[in-house]
Amino acid sequence: MISTRLVHRIEDHWEQVSSRFFRLVRSSQDMPHFAQLPESEMTEVCRRVLRNLGNWLVSGSESDISWHFERVGAERHRSGMPLSEAIRAVQFMKDAAISFIQDEGPVENSVELYAEEELENQLGRFFDLLVFHLARGCENATVAQAPSAANVRNSS
Repeated sequence: MISTRLVHRIEDHWEQVSSRFFRLVRSSQDMPHFAQLPESEMTEVCRRVLRNLGNWLVSGSESDISWHFERVGAERHRSGMPLSEAIRAVQFMKDAAISFIQDEGPVENSVELYAEEELENQLGRFFDLLVFHLARGCENATVAQAPSAANVRNSS
């Protein structure tokens, strides 16, 4: 059972989680393309994911997740962002959310500890699924941009 209290903490404090995310991105030398995105765009992505986390975790179907994040993957591909950087950004967002929950205060009993661990597991599954659909969207955009074999033969 997922802790709605902890999920609401992330949703209600998404700005704090996104600040952690920005620190992780800025400290990484491996994300030159992602770091060039306007901060307003990165903030909007964080808000969209974190502010609606409960919906994604509880009632979000895989088809909803796939539709949304495959579009994001295609957009990232069209903007020239390497897939590795897009995936790393998702990892940073997951790390920021988990560290926020861990830093929220001491766990006072075994039920709270279980709830925190369960949320971490659910976040891991959600962000893994997000990465899969982000990559699929990027792949689909790559295929859509590639010239077909028939067009290549006809131009010869």
